[in-house]
Amino acid sequence: MTTIIAALLSGLLWLGGSGLHPVAALTWLAPIPLILASVRVRPRTALWATILAWSIGQLGIVGYYLGTLRLPVLAVGGVFLLGLGLAAGTVLLARTLLLRGRTVTAVLTVPSLWVLGEYAASRLLPHGAWWSLAYTQADVRPVIQLSALTGVWGVTYLLLAVPVALAALLRSLRSARTPRLGGARPALTCLLALLLGTGGWSAWSLSRSPDPAEPLAVGLVALRQSEDGLPVDEPSGRDLLARYVPRVSGLAARGARIVVLPEKVFAVTDATLPLLVDALQQTEARVVVGAVLRRAGTASNVALVLDPSGTIRTYEKQHLIPGLEDWLTPGGDEMIVDGRFGVAICKDLDYPGLVRRYRAQGASVLLVPGLDFTSDGWLHSRMALVRGVENGLTVVRAAAFGRVTVTDPGGRVLGEATAGDAQLLVTAAPTTGSGTVYSRTGDWFPILSVVLFVVCVGGVVGRPGGGPRRRVTTRRWP
Repeated sequence: MTTIIAALLSGLLWLGGSGLHPVAALTWLAPIPLILASVRVRPRTALWATILAWSIGQLGIVGYYLGTLRLPVLAVGGVFLLGLGLAAGTVLLARTLLLRGRTVTAVLTVPSLWVLGEYAASRLLPHGAWWSLAYTQADVRPVIQLSALTGVWGVTYLLLAVPVALAALLRSLRSARTPRLGGARPALTCLLALLLGTGGWSAWSLSRSPDPAEPLAVGLVALRQSEDGLPVDEPSGRDLLARYVPRVSGLAARGARIVVLPEKVFAVTDATLPLLVDALQQTEARVVVGAVLRRAGTASNVALVLDPSGTIRTYEKQHLIPGLEDWLTPGGDEMIVDGRFGVAICKDLDYPGLVRRYRAQGASVLLVPGLDFTSDGWLHSRMALVRGVENGLTVVRAAAFGRVTVTDPGGRVLGEATAGDAQLLVTAAPTTGSGTVYSRTGDWFPILSVVLFVVCVGGVVGRPGGGPRRRVTTRRWP
């Protein structure tokens, strides 16, 4: 009964601490009941308890996978099994090491399994780094600063290391055999080291505020639209354009030098593109608008950058949504305007490598038309925020069915509104900033996690109690 209660409690904590609208504090607590229960039961029982807990925790996201993203059932099953494997592996590895008295090894190496699982998913699956526990902490600025050092992988590591340490500490404090099990000191030492190390890095990161010498006034507009663009030469498209024009002009009149509109607002061809350009190029503001551009028998998801001087630049979305955007042709190149304004579209920001390339080429601001699917508006806007923290970038993002947001390199939300009939003006968005350790070094933390995982496996397969037992022999003398 105790194990069932622990599984239900962990499941409910995962349900509230993950998914589309996570409660950040619950994510830290979710593994603790399972780990505490696992050391009191057989491995098979601990495994079934984890299966129950993970199944409960995924109830809030399965409908999104199947209904909104329209993923195949087999793909959803694969994602479920991936998470279940990581959860079960974490619980069972922690159980084994804690029972053997190897508290330090458990705390410092077991989280590497989850890190490697997330990293493998980001490289092998077609959705980039979308699937990560780290985004649950996007609104907790002291925690998410760690991504500027390690990427999201270090945040995930911390989200597992702290619960393992807390579980080990609680178990040691209530154990009648504390001396043999190593006592509370190793768990407490690991916990303090993790918190002090992360806290020191965060304090230093947060003290490095962006240079305010060149603030930028940016505007964002997101009106109700179709998912795949309205033809700009048809009545519905002309009506939508007529509603956008005064809003763009109004933001420009209030000082906005750049105005960003959502993804796939209009559908245009080479023949109808001038209708869109002539309508939106009537102010002193640079306008970035998403469109479906049909040309020579192909269609591309593009961001059109319209300058007051009459210059038109076209960026093609590089990472399309499998299944939903198979009819579009992906692009292959980044685009930077004036040496510091990078242009990306929605799902592009799910890929840390693409954003690092922008940072390496000198971009300090990302202008991002987006779409989203209403229910994932918070999550996807925070994934964009995390990309900005990882690389020291300001992110200006307008999503048609999500959130319009402006975030700075430190993870501050400078402005936010819900799409539908949204207008947002931010008058002091930073345009300068320095790169980060992560933007310069890339995914070094998963490599470290390989080493940690090898140590973890060694601790599990080795003899209990430490090193190998010494065999004592005696010789009989005549």
